[in-house]
Amino acid sequence: MPVPAPRARVPSMEGRDPAAAEQSAALARLAETVRALVRATVTTSAPAGALDAAATDLDTIVRRLEAHVGATPVPRYPTLVPPPGEPADLMPYDFVLGRLNPLAPPLGFAWEGGRTVAHVTYGTPYEGPPGCVHGGVIAAAFDQVLSLANVANGAAGPTAKLALRFRRPTPLHVPVRYEGWQTHVAGRRLHVEGRLLVDGEVTVEADGVFVSMPHDRVMRMLDR
Repeated sequence: MPVPAPRARVPSMEGRDPAAAEQSAALARLAETVRALVRATVTTSAPAGALDAAATDLDTIVRRLEAHVGATPVPRYPTLVPPPGEPADLMPYDFVLGRLNPLAPPLGFAWEGGRTVAHVTYGTPYEGPPGCVHGGVIAAAFDQVLSLANVANGAAGPTAKLALRFRRPTPLHVPVRYEGWQTHVAGRRLHVEGRLLVDGEVTVEADGVFVSMPHDRVMRMLDR
């Protein structure tokens, strides 16, 4: 049986006004509901009539939400400085760990010393080979795991290289653990490695190179 996705948690509300906190909590609930919708969409055997009715209902909901798009700027990256809480507080709309992004599984990240660890149970929406996690999904997760390993060591910047070695398939519907750590720094080049484990067995290994970039330059990328 598929394992339910972890319940989305609300990003840190410290220093935010009550209205913003309420909106963020509602967005987290909406994102979790959309994840449930995606899981149901790729696993349901409902008849055509029920599917058409659901699509009609969803069209109405989409139009209701689109009416508010662009009304108020969305602060997608509150900060890129590691908070005392969790890595997910850095990027709430991120494709991999964003609690407010329904495309994200989302991975549960934590820093352990200078390392990054992440736990998740991938469901059917993330399938590649039958019963296994898609390799592209794993690559996206490693990109974030290794990047956050750099953040844990006081650096941040874009990916220059990411290489994966798939040692065995990674199954769906079971807990998996990512680990990432920085091995050395050569000028602006940040070298990192990582691994993905299932029941203590390594299924994928990764190594990457990132380019250190000053915090203010990273934030200027948002102006684009």
